[in-house]
Amino acid sequence: MLRPVLVFAAVVSVGGFAVSCKEKPGAEMAEVTLEPEGTVVVEEETPEAEAPAFDSDAPKGIISELGEFGSEDPVERQDLPGRGILNFTITDRNQTFMPGEHWEQYNFPFEARRSGRYRVRLTYMLKSSGMGVQLKLGDQRVKKQLKHTGDGQAVMYLGEVNIAQAGSQFMALYTPSAMGWSKFFLHEIALVPTQETDSDAEVVAEENGAVHLLAKQATTWSEHMRYEPKPEKDCLGFWTEKDDFAEWEFKVEKAGKYEVIVHQGCGAGGGSQVAVELAGQQLEFKVEDTGGFQKWKPVTVGQVEIDSAGVYRLAVKPKTKEGAAIMDVRKVVLVPVS
Repeated sequence: MLRPVLVFAAVVSVGGFAVSCKEKPGAEMAEVTLEPEGTVVVEEETPEAEAPAFDSDAPKGIISELGEFGSEDPVERQDLPGRGILNFTITDRNQTFMPGEHWEQYNFPFEARRSGRYRVRLTYMLKSSGMGVQLKLGDQRVKKQLKHTGDGQAVMYLGEVNIAQAGSQFMALYTPSAMGWSKFFLHEIALVPTQETDSDAEVVAEENGAVHLLAKQATTWSEHMRYEPKPEKDCLGFWTEKDDFAEWEFKVEKAGKYEVIVHQGCGAGGGSQVAVELAGQQLEFKVEDTGGFQKWKPVTVGQVEIDSAGVYRLAVKPKTKEGAAIMDVRKVVLVPVS
């Protein structure tokens, strides 16, 4: 059972804006306003157990690169986009932080603008030798053993969580008792967009060399655009903001020229200009009116050249927006050119 316990000040930063929540009468979740800071009503949630000791089976996050000396801690990419990352920081530690007999709790209720899958990134300082933490979002839990940092900060990915639908969310971080503000200092929790399906599943070329980049395999760097999982859709939709974009990571075994085909749909009008970026090359196309957002048409955008086998990223980035929405995308296909 949830019960109101206190009011605290926290800032959730979305796309460069500070998002604050303000109390409303009754038990409704607060509305979101874009302003420097504000207050929200929070509700206490009790973890199923004490803040955990190290769990070798706990999610470890995406291994994008190996850390020093071959550790499995992910190394954050240098060109990490900032669009769509949700950043949570503390503005008043005395009101945000809740000490307890067995654990200490940091509460972050917030309003999500869209559904999506995220990696949980923790920025912290820890003066003890090590400490287990647990983060809860809804009924999801991720656990990790934090490492000693001394007087410096460290960044660690705890695992992945899924926001099933837009609206009111409650997130809390639990740590062992008698640690906060003496041995452990929380600087930021960030929810970083990640691939909508299994992020450890590698996207590779088929036997004929073609690469199919499906909507569900995209990372949506967005504040509104999202993956729509319903079978009749299975696409990237709600593409109403020009700065939202999609990105795929994939592996090719052979160098060569590839034809780029975007399977897109659009209602009455169309006409938005969209860029496809890959390996330092950029192609552009105009979105076509297909008679409906889920009526798909393969649009050949042009050709790109891949110099060598390896892992690449392809991004679809709108340049202009015409009408209420830019388009929906079912998939992007790269076809080898003979």
